[in-house]
Amino acid sequence: MAQDINLSQSIRTNLLSLQSTNKLFERTSERLSTGLKVNSALDGTSAYFSAKSLNNRASDLAALKDGMGQAIQTLKAADKGIDALELLVDQAKTIAQQAKEASAQISKIESTVAASTTNTAATLMSAAFTSLSVTNTFIIAVDGASSTTITFSATNSIQTILDLITATDTALTATYNTTTDKIEIAGTAGTEVTISGTNPGNFGIAAGTTVFGSTGSGSSVTDLEADFEKVMTEMNKIYQDAGYKGINLINGNDLTVTTNENQTTIVISSSTLNVTGLGFSAATVSWSTASNIDTSISEAVTALSTLRTTSSGFAADLGLLTTRESFTGELIETLEAGAGLLVNASLEEESANLLALQTRQSLGTSALEFANQVQMSVLQLFR
Repeated sequence: MAQDINLSQSIRTNLLSLQSTNKLFERTSERLSTGLKVNSALDGTSAYFSAKSLNNRASDLAALKDGMGQAIQTLKAADKGIDALELLVDQAKTIAQQAKEASAQISKIESTVAASTTNTAATLMSAAFTSLSVTNTFIIAVDGASSTTITFSATNSIQTILDLITATDTALTATYNTTTDKIEIAGTAGTEVTISGTNPGNFGIAAGTTVFGSTGSGSSVTDLEADFEKVMTEMNKIYQDAGYKGINLINGNDLTVTTNENQTTIVISSSTLNVTGLGFSAATVSWSTASNIDTSISEAVTALSTLRTTSSGFAADLGLLTTRESFTGELIETLEAGAGLLVNASLEEESANLLALQTRQSLGTSALEFANQVQMSVLQLFR
């Protein structure tokens, strides 16, 4: 049976003191390496689990804060889309106003009466305009230059007469409108045309002087109408591209943002800001009358008001989210600081403790050596 080894009282005391010092040394080293004075529930049950609860809440709020940040970006993307739509609507309004100006200008001379029957350009003049006789003449003078006399005969087709009128000057173009059955003479802006002759009114062209007007853009109403429709088409494209991560607040996608661990939410309502959603009748227009142009101008004004109202609402939502995101960030810092107070080690204090323990460890080792030397001196008596 193994026998216990008996140690002297001094050796045993010094050994226990050295062991205690080594344990303290290990604990202090661990605290310095981890930065925590409570590394597990064994180090302090209450502090450990309280800190764990605080850190868990801070972690949950950090995830929600990230979601708020993404929601803010979604709002910013929608705002960029609204800015672009405002520019396009303003452009459309300007085009409509130019068309309004152009519609008030004389862009063509039109027959005051229609032909007696439904015709084509190949129809004979005598059949189209029954009051016409071979003695009728049509005299055109352009910009005060020498005049050109056009004489009609019963065998002339409408197209023949159109060609003769067009040939009088490069600034003029004569056409026959098969819808209205009227002859139309279009001229370059600023061109002065004087019409005279023997009974030119027999086929609806009144004698007199006409100065073709100038539109503000140098374009005809038809050209401006096409430009307006191009802008409408682009508006119907751009509102679809203002989404962020699958959510488009100006294309009918509402946004729900969770703001705390209790699942409290902020709901940001969306709008559909396509052409019809903005209040336009359609993406295509017909500016055949001045009232139609006025309608387009009125619709553009309404669309601008809608965009500004929507932008104002999004700005309020952005303010709420920004405030909530800032508050959540500050709350996370408070929670983490509170957890740190419970479990974080003081590096200055632990460094001082380590230095003291190193000294104590050195002294304990020396004391143990001295106690052992006493027993060694007794052993020398037996030699």
